[in-house]
Amino acid sequence: MKDDLENPFKGYLVNLQKQKQAVNPVHEIVNCYYKMNGWEKMPKEFYRGRYAYNKLAKEAKTLYEVLNQNLDDSIWALDRMKYLAEKNGFDWTISTCLKHKKI
Repeated sequence: MKDDLENPFKGYLVNLQKQKQAVNPVHEIVNCYYKMNGWEKMPKEFYRGRYAYNKLAKEAKTLYEVLNQNLDDSIWALDRMKYLAEKNGFDWTISTCLKHKKI
């Protein structure tokens, strides 16, 4: 995307740290992914295979490292990918953010 856009998630980690005692950015990326898709209260069986927490945490860690360990940019990348997926009608996961040219 264009560089003139301002990250709407700027300061996300700072605000989160004010509310929670210990914050792990990788887990927060996975939790945001679940929330964006409305999957935070699914049955236990749902969180196996493709949506397994450990698999998504590995993808989230990679995304976080690629984006210079910036949680704000990582959450923004998820938000942009969700928008693109809804607009173009494709299924996505955290690792899709790494493969897409516009993120």
